[in-house]
Amino acid sequence: MAYSFLDLAREILKSTSAPLTYQQMWEAGKVAGLTEKVKTKGKTPWHTLGAQMYVDVRDNPNSDFVKVSKRPARFFLKNRQSELTDAFLQKIDIEEAKEPEPKTAYQERDLHPLVSYFAYANPSFSRGRSIFTKTIFHAKSKRKGYNEWLHPDVVGVYLPLMIGNKK
Repeated sequence: MAYSFLDLAREILKSTSAPLTYQQMWEAGKVAGLTEKVKTKGKTPWHTLGAQMYVDVRDNPNSDFVKVSKRPARFFLKNRQSELTDAFLQKIDIEEAKEPEPKTAYQERDLHPLVSYFAYANPSFSRGRSIFTKTIFHAKSKRKGYNEWLHPDVVGVYLPLMIGNKK
């Protein structure tokens, strides 16, 4: 029988003392050299591992795994579940809550000069034409109700002006 993703997860979780996410399992398997045993041709094998873990826990009543936390989901071996104390699980939940989402240091309007330059200067986008752009501040729009979002932030226009006499 071939070495599967679940075999990899089982082997990694036997050697760890804490529940792991599927990404952590894949990284630990990579360090241990176990990922080479899994014959996969996909670009994101860690996602395949995660999908198989979720399905196995959800659909298989005789699963060897148990999901011990949400967001991110952490898995552990069912036969070692007694090793996890409530205090340990609460500590994991507290650590997860502490990690704030990274804030962007810019606003959308800060990118408008870059978008305008791209529209004007990129020949594959503009097909060799000069596209002139204007930033529209939709916060100042007079329209309300269903038409409120009809105003885009950046508008582009191409002006085909003929210069000189063409006969």
